Amino acid sequence: MKKAILAITLLLGVSFTAFAQETPQSPQDPLELPEIELPEFIEEKDPVEEEEEVKEERPDYSHLPPKAEKKARLNDLFEKLKTKEEAEDGNLIAEEIWAIWLDSGSASVDVLLRRGTAAGKQGDQKLARRMYDHVTTIMPDYAEGWARSGRLAYEQQDYNRAVVELTEALILEPRHFYALWSMGNILESLGRQDEALKVYREAHDLYPSMPQIKQRKEALEATLEGAIL
Repeated sequence: MKKAILAITLLLGVSFTAFAQETPQSPQDPLELPEIELPEFIEEKDPVEEEEEVKEERPDYSHLPPKAEKKARLNDLFEKLKTKEEAEDGNLIAEEIWAIWLDSGSASVDVLLRRGTAAGKQGDQKLARRMYDHVTTIMPDYAEGWARSGRLAYEQQDYNRAVVELTEALILEPRHFYALWSMGNILESLGRQDEALKVYREAHDLYPSMPQIKQRKEALEATLEGAIL
């Protein structure tokens, strides 16, 4: 795991060892950054309603086994997501991606994740932490569990834990734009704007119509380019 963490943090231009040593546990004035709403679950649409809403022809995955189908669907959805310029259009594609991510394949893990997300939204971080810890223990190869646990650690200002868990999420799913967003938030909160911009740009390449990602990317570009000028 340490080798994988080092590889991905080096890819982002971050030294994990130095980052862990320098990261404060309780920063005095954390930045107020825009939030991205986490879905608890996404209901499947009625086939008739979906056909009416989506006019384009859907790829046929019926010949693929479950794991291959999931991979193919995600690949196709991410290609579509890159082409969407309007937030509403991008959100529809992102909902489909998140619907796949939220399906862990285990009913018990799905329930734990939902309970953790609901608890976090209600401000019960203690319960949310307990639920997410159960998720990552039961299913350590589930990227969504690590992404949400890492985000909670960021909100609790436990940045060392947040970095480790978000990195684990990105090892399992390098396209996890929410994990990238959270990693960028950490770096920006620590004043590491150059590194935060790299991460936001990577997230923006995946999801260019997400307003929050676009906002922080452009804000940092303006700040850093202005400083150079």
